[in-house]
Formats: sequence, C-alpha cells, structure tokens
Amino acid sequence: MTATRPPDLRDVEETAAEHLAAEAGHVESAIDEAAGVVLLPAKVDRPNELRYAIAVAFPVIATAVMVGGVFTGASARFYAAFAGLLGIALALLVARVKQPVASYALMLLGLFGIGVLMVIPNGLANVTSIGSLASSAARSGNVLRPPVSLNPGWQAIIGWLMGVVGFGAAWLAVSVDRAPVALLAPLPIAAIAGISVPSTAQIASGIVVLVLFAIGLGILSTANSASAEGDQPPLTYELRRAVRAIPLLAITTLVLYLLAQADILFPHPLIDPSNEPQRPRTAPLTAVEDRVLFEVTSVATGPWRIGSLDVYDGRDWRLPPFAQNQLDDVPRNGIVNPKLARGVRATFTIAGLGGAVLPTLPNTVGVVAKGPRLAYDARNGNLRLVEGQVQAGLEYTVVAATLPTEEDLRAITESIPGPIRQFARVPRSGEPTPALKAIIEQAPTTSKWDQFNYLRNYVLDNVTAVGAGRPVSVTVDRVEDMLTGSKEGSPFEIVAAQALLARWIGVPSRIGYGFDGGDPVGSRLQVRPRNGATFVEVYFPGFEWLPIIGVPRHAKPTVGNNSGQSQDPSIVPSDDIAIELFLPVLTPAPSVFTKQLQRGVLIALPILAAIALAIVFYPAVRKAIIRSRRRRAAAGLGPRARVAVAYADWRDHATDFGYGYPSDTPIMFLDRFVDDADHTEFAWLVTRALWGDMQETMTPDVVAAAEELSRSLRRRLAQTQPATVRFVAIASRLSLRRPYAPELDVAIRKEADHELVPVG
Repeated sequence: MTATRPPDLRDVEETAAEHLAAEAGHVESAIDEAAGVVLLPAKVDRPNELRYAIAVAFPVIATAVMVGGVFTGASARFYAAFAGLLGIALALLVARVKQPVASYALMLLGLFGIGVLMVIPNGLANVTSIGSLASSAARSGNVLRPPVSLNPGWQAIIGWLMGVVGFGAAWLAVSVDRAPVALLAPLPIAAIAGISVPSTAQIASGIVVLVLFAIGLGILSTANSASAEGDQPPLTYELRRAVRAIPLLAITTLVLYLLAQADILFPHPLIDPSNEPQRPRTAPLTAVEDRVLFEVTSVATGPWRIGSLDVYDGRDWRLPPFAQNQLDDVPRNGIVNPKLARGVRATFTIAGLGGAVLPTLPNTVGVVAKGPRLAYDARNGNLRLVEGQVQAGLEYTVVAATLPTEEDLRAITESIPGPIRQFARVPRSGEPTPALKAIIEQAPTTSKWDQFNYLRNYVLDNVTAVGAGRPVSVTVDRVEDMLTGSKEGSPFEIVAAQALLARWIGVPSRIGYGFDGGDPVGSRLQVRPRNGATFVEVYFPGFEWLPIIGVPRHAKPTVGNNSGQSQDPSIVPSDDIAIELFLPVLTPAPSVFTKQLQRGVLIALPILAAIALAIVFYPAVRKAIIRSRRRRAAAGLGPRARVAVAYADWRDHATDFGYGYPSDTPIMFLDRFVDDADHTEFAWLVTRALWGDMQETMTPDVVAAAEELSRSLRRRLAQTQPATVRFVAIASRLSLRRPYAPELDVAIRKEADHELVPVG
C-alpha cells in the first residue's frame, strides 16, 4: 500500500517551510554538531592499562594451570603462572617505550630473561648451560609421556612459553586495544596442553580454567565500562560486585562438575585405545646405544622382568590393555602379594634405563624403596612409577617368591582360578591343526607340568633359531611349519610357540619380556640392552606365574658385526649361514606429541571458528534486537513513532552500505541517489508526518505505507550490491557506532511524554 500525495503540492511546501522557519538556526546548529561528531571524533582516553593487564592475567594463569599439569608436582604450575605474569609486566613496560628499536630489544631480552630466571632456583650454574638443558628436555619430550618430571631444562621452556603467552595477551589488550581478543588468545595453548594433563586432573583443571576465564571477563567488562563512561568506579564498588559474583561462580562450578560426572561434557568414546591390546615395539641392538641400564645385586641371575604379552588374537601376541591393568600403589609395608612366601631378593640400582617401568623379579612379593611413589600391577607383574620417569640413581629392593621344584609342580591338584582362565584360551582361529594335535598327543599326561615340559623341550630340540628376535605375527600355520616343516624360527617365534602349546593343553601362559643375566662387576651384575630376553611364563596354582627359561639346541651362525650380541655356549650352530641374530629390547614409545598437537589443533580450530563467527555476526544479531525493540516500543507510542522508526531503519541500513550522511534531512538525502519514485514518496511522507501537515492527522494507512516503503528501499538497495558488499553490510558496525537517530531510543522510552525528537 502506498500513500497518495495531496493534489495541492504548493500548500504542502508552504506549510513545511513555515515549520522549518520556526526552527531556523536550530536545524543548522544540529547539522553542524552532527557533522562535527562525524568528521572530528572526540578524543578517547587511553584505556586503563592496569585493569586490562589484570583481566588478561586470569586466562594466562588458567593456561599456566594446564601447562603445569603436564609435569609432576605442583611446582610446575607456579613456575608457569609466574612466567606468564612476568610476560604481562614486560608488555606493560615495553608499551611505555617510544622508540621502536628499543622496544623490540627490550622485548627480546625480557622474554629470554624470563626463561633464565626460571632456572636460577636450581642453581646459578644452570644459567650458563641453559641452551643445552632446554635442548635435552626437548629431545626427551619426543619419547617421554606425561606427566614428566620437572627439571631445569623444562623450567626454561615453561618460562619462555608462558612469557610469550603473557606478553602477547597483554600486548593485544594494552597496545593494540583488542582486550576481548587478548582474553581469548591464551586459551588455544591451554587446550593443547590440556590433552596431556592426566585424565584424573582434566576435569578439575578444566573447571579452574573456566572460572579464571569468567573472572577475567568480569574484570574486562568493568574496565570497558569505566573507559566508556569516562569515570572509574571506586574500589569498594568493584569489591562488592566481585563478592556478589562468587555465588554464581560457585553454582556454575558445581553444575559443571555434576555434568562432568554424568559424562555429558566428556562422553565415553566408542573406541577407547586404552581398552585395546597393543602390539609391542622393539628395535635391533645396532639401533640401541650400548650402555648400562641398571645394576643388580642378588644371588639370582635373572630374569629381570619388565612386563608381558598376555593377549593372543589368533595372529599376534599383544600387550594387555592399559585400562584393564590392576594398578595399586605400593603400601607402606611394601607387600604387594601376601599370598606368596618370601624367597629370593634383589637390589636394583637404575643407571641408563628410561620410561616409567622398573625391572623386578617374577612373582614379586614386596618392594622396599625410598623416593618416588611406586605402583604394582597385579595382572602383568609390572612395577612402575606413579608419576614421572625413571631417574638415574634410584635404588630399591625386590623380594620374590620361592621357586618350586618339579615335584612341587607335579603334585598340584588345585583348579585354575576364574580370572586366570582367560590366559588358557585361544580364539577359534588359534586352534591347533591335526599335525599339532598329533605332537600334543605324544606328551605324557601324568601332570600338567610333565605335559608342558615335554612340549617346550620338543620345540627347543627341533627348531633352529634364526633371524631377528623382534615380535612378529605367529599364526597356527606358522607354528606347524616350525615344528613339522622348515623347523626354523626366530627367538620370539620359538617362545610364542611354547606359549601356544601351553594354552592348547589348558595351562595359562603368556610371553614375559625383560632382561636375563648381565656382566659381572664385583658382586653386581650390569645389565645392558644386549641382555634383553623373552621367555614363556606359565601359571600353576599356589605358585602363580613362573618364568621358564630355555634356549634352542641349534642356531644358525651369524656373519658380519657381532658386537653387542648375546652369546650362549649351550646353543650349537647348525651347518647353514644365517643373518645377524638380534634379541628384542625395550625401547621408548614413539613420540605422541605430534598426534597430541594435531588433536589439539582439531579441538581448537572449531572453537576459534565459532568465536570468529560470533564476533563477525554479532553486529547482525545486535541490529536485529535493536530494530525489534524499537518497533515494539513505537507500536505503543503512536503513528508518528512508527514512521520515525521506519525511516531510521532505512537510514541505518544505508549507513551499513556506506551511505551515512547523518546531517542530511530526508529531502536532502534524495540527492545522494538517482531519482526514484519510492524514495521521493518516502522522504516527503516522513517530512509531512514528522514536521508537516500530517502530524495530527496521520492514518494507519499512511503508517503502513511508510513501513512498506522502508522495507522496499532496504531490499532494493541490497539487491543492487555485490554479494561481498552485502556480507560486509550484514557484519558492519557502522549503524551501531553512528546511528542515524541516536536520540530515538531515548525518546521511545519516554512513553509518558508521547513526543519524539525530530529525526533529521
């Protein structure tokens, strides 16, 4: 619907001229004031640097909580937080330096000095070797898994990392004047570090990060309000405001904790790698540095057990799922298995061994140690550190069970306990072939020990050891070929065949790995990588897991470099020439940092994208809210208010497309465009409704026409622009910063006056 222009246009113009004459001088002064505001913006005071610095300090501390959680103990979090605060202080100092060269030099020297300052508590001597310490820590990070022990090298790296984080966040807030972005800048680092935080501390650390971020956001809001209003609220007001926010933060923290317990924030994955058995990783001796791993003082000569492969899937022997390990802290009395009688003991002194698993004796009964907390895995017999990595010089004593005699094993009549029966089963694909069943039938059945002992010796007597001892797939067909065909197998395959034969006759078995023997040095044995060994372990009620050490009767001789190989005079060489023989050794797991970084990036990118989209499209949402609020208020104020709002919407829309001109009246604004009948009609209708002859006689049809003309003009203006310009207009903040009628919102709220301030 459109408004019809009165037939006598001259009368309308004379009436409008009389109203304009009555306001002579006022309109010009208003236009000059508006032009002054547009062309000469008022000088904005420098933001409160200290308040901004305090605001960004909280997310920086939150990031320090996550970064420090990668290391053992609470000291790493304090180091990280202190370094981050030093970075913020450095940014405030650099912001006051006027010379660019001096500011850059101060920034670089200051950031380097933060890392140097972090290593001073461990001794001034570390300052001169800070480069090598940091390099060594970075290299160890490729093989160590969190939590990592905090050493001077890591302290320097933490100092540099958090110094950069704190400096960058404070610089964005103070110098670049992008405080909201500065508040978010440290969070990606926190997200990446959070991946390596132990699962038991992830929820608590995440809640702490959220609370600290909320506090920083509140302080930033106060700082922005003080900057906008030009007056800083008193300290007592801010303290009261902070106290009122404490209950809200407490409730939010409680809700997040309950949600975390309900697995909503951290749902259980469909496939959990920690519940999946893993294939072991090994390396040949030539790829391992020959060094003393540990020393042993004992009457026993081995084996020095590290772990076991107790899962057989029909093809591979795998490590037990980590999530199913039965880890318990070693109690104060040191007893980890009170069911067994104490027998042999051994004292271990760590030298060059890495990782978190410690060598021990089979069937460990108790452990006596001073130093880090230890845990014992009742499933696979592992002895490991609760936190951190093994350090050189660690000494502990292990007491193991008494070894049974063959007569003791033959006399066993007890049944296998229920939890152990899983280690006597094989999958359907692992059932023995007829040829293997024929060999099994040859074994005596007087006792399970006699039956197993016959079969393991059958393997050792008939299979020639050849090739490397790395873990490989061992199928039923491969075992048949070893016993009836080629009669050759690697050391690992020979042990795997013995373990399978044990399971086929109902004896629980697994493959133990670790070290055997060592080089005598005085009263001690020095164990090196070449002493690595695998051996079959079988379970007998009353004596539990027993290692059965055996060597094949024949082995193919090697050629080439024999250094570092394990020699056994009881092994007779065959008549053939073979490749160099390797024994499996433990090696550190490959670095997971790259995968963690990729995972962190994948987590951070959607978050950053969502934040970016929210920042970009916030103006569109804000403008829609303002328009809706104006229209609801104008509907209750009358026709003139609705017309004024319709025209203000049109002018704000034009402003977002770059056609601001806030000093132009509706008639003057016509000259900014080519002649258009709808635009001309709309301008005259607004002029008459707000200042002319229609102020008191406006009908609903005229109001509807004004609103329809406003919508039509906005749509047509957008359609004439390229898509990129339309997108920019949607996200534009021009109409929010410089609205056409800023007084309109104030006037609309004055419903009692029912009087609008002129739009033009």
